[in-house]
Amino acid sequence: MNGFYRATVASNIAFLKYWGKRDKALQWPANDSLSMTLDQLKTETRARLYQGDDHLFRFEGRVYTRQTRQFDKAFRHLDELARLLGEERRLEIDTLNHFPIGAGMASSASGLAALTIATLAAWLDAPTFDRLAAQGFSAERLAHLSRLGSGSAGRSLFGGYVVWEAGVTADQQRVWPFAPATAWNLRDTVVVCSADEKSLSSSDAHQEAWSSPLFKPRLAGLPERMKAMQAALERRDMESLGPLLETEALEMHAVIMTAGQPHQYLAEASLDFLVRLRNARQAGKVQAYFTIDAGPNIHVIHEASEHEKLCQWLKSEYPTQLLLHDKVGSGPQLEYVSH
Repeated sequence: MNGFYRATVASNIAFLKYWGKRDKALQWPANDSLSMTLDQLKTETRARLYQGDDHLFRFEGRVYTRQTRQFDKAFRHLDELARLLGEERRLEIDTLNHFPIGAGMASSASGLAALTIATLAAWLDAPTFDRLAAQGFSAERLAHLSRLGSGSAGRSLFGGYVVWEAGVTADQQRVWPFAPATAWNLRDTVVVCSADEKSLSSSDAHQEAWSSPLFKPRLAGLPERMKAMQAALERRDMESLGPLLETEALEMHAVIMTAGQPHQYLAEASLDFLVRLRNARQAGKVQAYFTIDAGPNIHVIHEASEHEKLCQWLKSEYPTQLLLHDKVGSGPQLEYVSH
């Protein structure tokens, strides 16, 4: 066969953030996290065996080598997967994104998860998840391997609402589905304040987090917040979940803003939007809440029934604003394609 093994994986938006690493090499997070897997903000990666001295890697039609800073993480991950599997064969890899990369929308999560799945499928000649599982690569193991490339990538191996447990030791980490996508049809409208690559990588920010005087108090309060978020999800209670989302996002950004080397991810447009959204909510115009990852872009979380009202408000307040509309998704896909 000369076709490709194609993995399609959506990004995820963290409700309770993964912020700070106990061990960078082992990708061991400082705390548990909770996320919602998305549906449309996704990465498609195709892989097949290749006769060459190194992998042939294309992103959106352009060839990149391992010397390219933007994709050195992808090549390092390929090397680590090859080492773990004892695999020496090279791959031809084509990948494309359906949303901006490096702009704080977890493109590394979808990208590294899709790369992991497609790579293993090509090496193992496994065109379905069942075939991968039969060779010892369950969703849980795929999540673990994806996490080695990018911590949050493991959460994208499951649909719906997902928990990443830090565990008492690094080897006790696990990623598991808390609730399926059908449990609550939440929407995520992303207000793209900037599509530029963020000014400080998440990896560097994770290390800086420990130097903030707010970091240890944050860690102490997260178990209680996790329980409250999970309870709100189970009840489908947006009035309880929403304020927790906003507190969590602002607290995460406060940590990096008060680090030993402080950094500001939020742009002026980001801050302006947060104020306007809260004012609109208090005025009864919208029932939606924000969360923010490591970047300037705002994720507006709301119920499906609120989507049209939110879009009307956004159109009136920000007529030229770039928006990305998404919702909770059902998880990754894998297939064999002939071209």
